[in-house]
Amino acid sequence: MESQSPLMFLPLLLLLAFSQCWANRPLNVQNNFQNMMVRLATNKATLGRVQVLREGRVEVSFDFGASWGTICSTTWSMREGNVVCRQLGLGYASKAVQSTEHGDNRKQPWGMVGTLCRGNERKLSECTRESHYPNVCHGRNTNVTVVACMSHSADLEIGLADIERSARLEAVPMSMLTCAMEEHCVSADAYVIRQTRPHAKRMLLRFSVKASNVGTADVSPYANYKDWVWHQCHRHYHSMNVFATFDVYDLNYRKVAQGHKASFCLMDSECRPGIRRKYTCGNTTQGISMGCADVYTDVLDCQWVDVTTVPVNRRYILRVALNPEYKLGEMSFENNGAECILDYTGVHRTTRIFNCRRSPLWFKI
Repeated sequence: MESQSPLMFLPLLLLLAFSQCWANRPLNVQNNFQNMMVRLATNKATLGRVQVLREGRVEVSFDFGASWGTICSTTWSMREGNVVCRQLGLGYASKAVQSTEHGDNRKQPWGMVGTLCRGNERKLSECTRESHYPNVCHGRNTNVTVVACMSHSADLEIGLADIERSARLEAVPMSMLTCAMEEHCVSADAYVIRQTRPHAKRMLLRFSVKASNVGTADVSPYANYKDWVWHQCHRHYHSMNVFATFDVYDLNYRKVAQGHKASFCLMDSECRPGIRRKYTCGNTTQGISMGCADVYTDVLDCQWVDVTTVPVNRRYILRVALNPEYKLGEMSFENNGAECILDYTGVHRTTRIFNCRRSPLWFKI
């Protein structure tokens, strides 16, 4: 057999040398952050035998898999969870928490802190970072970030026309707002005024909100039904503490009034043709089916913003947000919000809401 020329191996030697040079590059934020690898891992023996792990602690590597570290962050929500699941090709997040369920910081030290995602990024390296070192990432905290992924997910979409069409002002005596005041659906000053003037009126900006499920799975309350709260005033169970928020801002986004429904029941109010309603405000059957919507009409308690103390004859911004605390897993949070122009005169006939536009949920950097 003829001996082979050393020149034949030159390309391979050059490739090996380049790879070794790349691996030995000094560590720096830019190089490592751009080449971040992500995986799920667990200490649970039962899950360790699963071929494709869909739940576990989130680990990152900045040295091409030679070493791995966990994550600590002030806020680890379904936003960040969605990005992890998307990067791994596992769909959408059904859980995103910080815990020791799949390991802890003692045995799996943090490799990154302060991750903050909008939720629509393709991979974790595209997310931003908190501007300061997270206060929660201290020596006594043993939690690490955990994610569970699923192939299908709900997706809430807010209705815009419903807000504009139903908007109206109403002056209501506090004596008729007993249930609403129990749920803190009026401004703080009302509770002081009620002590001496129990029949004083509150000016309420009422409007309907339609929450449609345009996703590929049903909306299910995050709390176990055994933890749902019975509301005597409303005569039904509330399965979510905060499902929607309603706020009024001036044109510089300084908040001038806020009102939120302290709790909600979830049900199928209306569905597309061919889809059967299956969820009610019962004690075990709440949710929003695929292709259905839950409509909270303007006649319901707390379906308003208390604008009693808001200066009149000015233009404002009304902002409505669904699932503002990211408690429910969704395909996207880009269609959960609405911003509308509010011309507030203090008079029903001339006060109006218009030009509502869909907007994503806010997140702080």
